[in-house]
Amino acid sequence: MKKHKLLFNFFKSTNAIIGTSIIILFLLTALLAPYLAPQPPNAQSLKNALTPPGREYLLGTDEFGRSILSRIIFGARVSLNITLLASIVALGIGVPLGALAGYYGGVLDFIVEGLVDITWAFPVILAALAIMFILGTGLHSIMIAIGVVYWAGYARITRGQFLALREEEYVQAARAVGASNLRIIWRHLLPNSLAPLLVQLSLGMGQVILLEASLSFLGLGAQPPTPSWGSMLSKGQAYLLNASWLTLFPGLAIMLVVLGFNLIGDGLRDALDPRLSHTRK
Repeated sequence: MKKHKLLFNFFKSTNAIIGTSIIILFLLTALLAPYLAPQPPNAQSLKNALTPPGREYLLGTDEFGRSILSRIIFGARVSLNITLLASIVALGIGVPLGALAGYYGGVLDFIVEGLVDITWAFPVILAALAIMFILGTGLHSIMIAIGVVYWAGYARITRGQFLALREEEYVQAARAVGASNLRIIWRHLLPNSLAPLLVQLSLGMGQVILLEASLSFLGLGAQPPTPSWGSMLSKGQAYLLNASWLTLFPGLAIMLVVLGFNLIGDGLRDALDPRLSHTRK
């Protein structure tokens, strides 16, 4: 499918436009955080502790008098950085293994499929906790842990695509003219496998955001005083009844970002296979 036709089909979807707008908004918020935040995210003012939303503090303050709005804005940097890097780790593990398994088959395929089954046998949160128990807490550890947890989905999709495409006529023709296996994989099979991978990547980013928030909620992600949406939820639960804004606004930020990635995934799926959008109508 030509690029301009793909973009036309993508932005023809209302879901895609809304999702893209949400993610662009949060990306710009993360990039421009020092200029958008009304106060420094770690600036404490105990006399203003637990101030409800108002003119001075639009989203209120936490138990240390820190601006919730500023911490959400800077927290976008943490969450989106982890999402991007963890997704790169997952792709970097899953796509090569899935490609090799699907192209060569045999024992290699058996081993990769076994690893995928083992990975999927564990609940995601428990697998991530086990990896972080080995690596320790912190941002780098959480990126690696999430990437390792989610690699299997990309491997399974890539393997399936390669199994379907490796016997196509254009692949046979490439072999006939003496193209190497690496060239066939890189130039012919991988580009034709990108469509489902892009959809999975978009939907997977929403899952990564949720897992990062869950691990940060448990105290295993960004460490204080670094602002993180998950850790803000964790700290705010103690004040749920008398200062609900401590959990409400970080929760809304997480919900919006996950919604944005899911809507982009729906838009990509419809753009890459327009028949699906007609089926749903």
